[in-house]
Amino acid sequence: MNPVGNVDDKRVMPSRLLRLYAMETIATLGANLMVAGIFFYMQAYFGWGQQRNLLLASGQGAVYVVGALSADRVAQRVGRRGLLVALSIGLALLPLLAAWRPTPPVVATVVLVYTLLHAAQWPALESLISSGAAAGQLSRRISVYNLVWSGGGAATIALIGIILAHFSRGAFFLIPSIGHAAAILLLFKLPGESTPAVTEHAVPEPELLAVRTLAMRLSRVALPATMATIYSLGALMPTLSVIRASQPELRTLLASVWMIARFFTFMLLGATVWWHTRPRLLLVATLILPLAFLGITLTHKLAPMIACQIVLGLGLGLIYAASLYFGMVLSSGSTEHGGYHEALIGLGVLLGPGSGVVAQLIAPGSPSAGIAAIAMLLFTSVLASAALGLLSTKRHEKKTQEE
Repeated sequence: MNPVGNVDDKRVMPSRLLRLYAMETIATLGANLMVAGIFFYMQAYFGWGQQRNLLLASGQGAVYVVGALSADRVAQRVGRRGLLVALSIGLALLPLLAAWRPTPPVVATVVLVYTLLHAAQWPALESLISSGAAAGQLSRRISVYNLVWSGGGAATIALIGIILAHFSRGAFFLIPSIGHAAAILLLFKLPGESTPAVTEHAVPEPELLAVRTLAMRLSRVALPATMATIYSLGALMPTLSVIRASQPELRTLLASVWMIARFFTFMLLGATVWWHTRPRLLLVATLILPLAFLGITLTHKLAPMIACQIVLGLGLGLIYAASLYFGMVLSSGSTEHGGYHEALIGLGVLLGPGSGVVAQLIAPGSPSAGIAAIAMLLFTSVLASAALGLLSTKRHEKKTQEE
């Protein structure tokens, strides 16, 4: 007799999972236009430079933390589907306000409120996709989840240059609005909230549990650094000389190479499990972040910039996948742990661009000051991860000797 929660994904509510992945695709489209790609809009239409873009990004980080941490509390009251319906309505209406009155104060305010709501939807989606899955099933579901949002994000960012060059200003906001309206229809056809099926599978042996716990801790120490890197680059990319020297239609495509590399990293990680028991790989991935960031922002040549983006995508993919997978497998797919994962993302968005803003206030007119401050923050994450890894190793050795 097969336990309900242990049936293969191909036989467990396939339409439910497909609808959730479709919902995720729509959320990704909106997020990459209104949250990550908005800096290209602000630079193109309002002439915003590095400092204003970084300031907006740090504001996004602050509200992102609030939205992510509030998701579980609201979901407990109205259910995860109810939460997603309410959020989708708000996310569909907000871009229309920016399209109606596209001035810097209105657009910036809309972006911040949109980011707040957008942050709350991810924990609910992650929990709904992960609930009731055994460890092997969860690895596959998380892999598909990562491929959907990263692939959709790369495609969206790459196309922003074309949207800005050939469509009206309002189209930038109408696209996510229409997408979220379609998501509402998907959600009404989603099965109602119910208690997740209990997954019956063997409790992992203490050694595997210790490895999973260490991997989750290492990845979550590094996760803010990944978002500090991503959103700092998002704010900086439109101002880099190597990007500005390219054709307008190609600028966002060249700036999205790291997203394409991250997509293929997720594909590799989803097809294998060898990284599940090698948490030290996360230390290498953490070291990649500041080195690749400096390579991207300091070079004036296209080929090295692209090469550094590819390396960056590898590091970002491993850290993100580990944080989400190990958090979900250790918590049985809880919305609460999804909220922690997303809150750490918001923390990184706040700290990375925020440090760049502070540096530019200290040294006005010096783009290199902001880059240096962000790089120092990323190297701090490397030291924190190394210290955590060393401490965990010593504790394990001591426990082994005692036994």
